[in-house]
Amino acid sequence: MDDFYLAPGSPTDGSDYIVTATALSGKVRALAVRSTELVKEALRIHKTSPVATAALGRFLTGTLFVADTLKGEGDTITANIRSDGPLQGMTAVADSHGNVRGYCLEPVVETTYHRPGKLNVGAAVGSGKLTVVKDFGLKEPYVGQVELISGEIAEDFTYYFASSEQTPSIVSLGVSLDTNGVTCAGGFMVQLLPGADEETISYLEDRVNGGFPEVSFLLQEGMNPEKILDMFLGDKDICFLEGRKVAYKCNCSRDRMERNLMAIGKKDLTELSLDPNGIDLECHFCDQRYHFSQEDVKALISDDSE
Repeated sequence: MDDFYLAPGSPTDGSDYIVTATALSGKVRALAVRSTELVKEALRIHKTSPVATAALGRFLTGTLFVADTLKGEGDTITANIRSDGPLQGMTAVADSHGNVRGYCLEPVVETTYHRPGKLNVGAAVGSGKLTVVKDFGLKEPYVGQVELISGEIAEDFTYYFASSEQTPSIVSLGVSLDTNGVTCAGGFMVQLLPGADEETISYLEDRVNGGFPEVSFLLQEGMNPEKILDMFLGDKDICFLEGRKVAYKCNCSRDRMERNLMAIGKKDLTELSLDPNGIDLECHFCDQRYHFSQEDVKALISDDSE
């Protein structure tokens, strides 16, 4: 592929990555991501049904867009959907290094379609709220919350950016599946920058409403994130700023689970220590199981008393 369609730092090994760019005389900021492998990993871990795979894949990809502005080593974004559809909701957490993890409250639900081949994600998600918590290590995290517009995820993130962050945005997300699983996943986002005029706004509206292909189709055609942005924006002077890898990665560990146990309090921990079989904890994000014997739990009580 032409080097023009590779941002500085973009990998060439087929791995997932996100790219940022500016275009239209510096009036818009644009991002695009290929998230195929990380959505495959989410499917492998959670064994989601097709419509749940599509919903979670879109949600993980959209959360990466929200997290793109994170800079601090320990900064994180937690996005939650709580809704009345069969999925009941989803949670995703992303950090400043391009890592994301997440899960559905109900990973296996009946799959319905808008039309043949087009999954009805909105029906699986239903009505509810999208909440975004940005933790910058300060005393109080930033919390933004909006009503779900459609449950199709991309429109819901679009509304979140406009309402909670006052940044007019276009968000497109897609996950394609076949009988073997995920074939491709990704998305793009275009945001207006200060100084954007009515001409720029009208141009973008025309692009959105002009039958631009779905992002999953473009990915299936072999286009990378840079090419997708170039096609959508149609700006020969587009400036690709950076490309960096993204991945599904959980940061759970036995130490973290120990801290979670100690956080429940000495009284409850003492009750748990009465079970001769010990206790088992499971990470929601990666399904890793951690066993604590009765002696382990008693030792935690002793440590908490010191």
